[in-house]
Amino acid sequence: MTLYLFGLAPNGLQSTINFTAQELASFKESFDAFDTNSDGSINARELRSLLRLVGEHVHTKSITDTMKEFDTNNDQGIDFNEFLALANKLIKNRTP
Repeated sequence: MTLYLFGLAPNGLQSTINFTAQELASFKESFDAFDTNSDGSINARELRSLLRLVGEHVHTKSITDTMKEFDTNNDQGIDFNEFLALANKLIKNRTP
């Protein structure tokens, strides 16, 4: 079974992300692990840890740019739906 999540892509266009229930559960577990203060969103400090773990080059500007790109509701944090868009991009960038 594939679940379809609809939302705004970072470019403001409607986007569809396809994840299985198992993938969603795994992403939720990862999200919760990086949301170290358990406030329901990943802040810039938590994002830095996440990106380092997945092997991304981390600079202050890249953290700021990533927050701007994926924090589509501009609440200074990446919530779970925004996290799924980020995860989708990271996966696509790694897929040959």
